Amino acid sequence: MTEAEKIADRICRGLPNIKSGTLRFWGSWFGRPHDNWHQVVACEASDLVLRVRFNEGEVLSVWSPRGGVFDDRTFRIQNAQRVRWEWFYYGRPKIADNLYFEDFSRSGVVVIAETNVDWYVADLQPDGSEAAVEIL
Repeated sequence: MTEAEKIADRICRGLPNIKSGTLRFWGSWFGRPHDNWHQVVACEASDLVLRVRFNEGEVLSVWSPRGGVFDDRTFRIQNAQRVRWEWFYYGRPKIADNLYFEDFSRSGVVVIAETNVDWYVADLQPDGSEAAVEIL
């Protein structure tokens, strides 16, 4: 069993009591700090990729996740090779044209961030010393 599969199993066993809240990727908030609320509803893994599904249809994909805590007070994946958060523009139809992402790739201590957000200039400044994924 891969680490991604072990993490998926731990998260699934904890549902529906897994920590909900605002997401942060390597220290970079999704939206403003504590401005939104995300709830885990499902989780699965295939080989090295963990996929966590949320209540508004969002998907968190994590490649080669390592280390973490998953319970009613803490959701943290300490490290990963790559993290991708996908969501549909809130309030619009859930169609391909409204699908957005923030994508973070780690190379050594450097984390590179990309996004396809087109309605503002994203200020993604990930910090490789922070946890890959946190719900706060």
